[in-house]
Amino acid sequence: MELDSIYELLKTVKEPISEEDIVKLGIVARIVKDNNRIIIYLDLARRAPKSPFEMAVIWTVHAKIVREIVKVLEGKVPEFEIIDNMTLQRYYPIEEV
Repeated sequence: MELDSIYELLKTVKEPISEEDIVKLGIVARIVKDNNRIIIYLDLARRAPKSPFEMAVIWTVHAKIVREIVKVLEGKVPEFEIIDNMTLQRYYPIEEV
């Protein structure tokens, strides 16, 4: 699948608070094709607030965005990862230790 097609799929994912698509909002920092694997870098940590209360609220928003991305891409993109652009934390797939 071409990167342009993946960007188009990700435009259907809405940020839950503003209802804007995550590509337009700049949440999708970049997409990289590495052999047959697609790596989606999200700009979530950079957007995180500093107070504990705001962090607790925004974490659920971030989790919902990641779940929606997975739902949109599963079955269409064979192998993909979702990683934070700043911290390099992997959001998907979650590896069980």
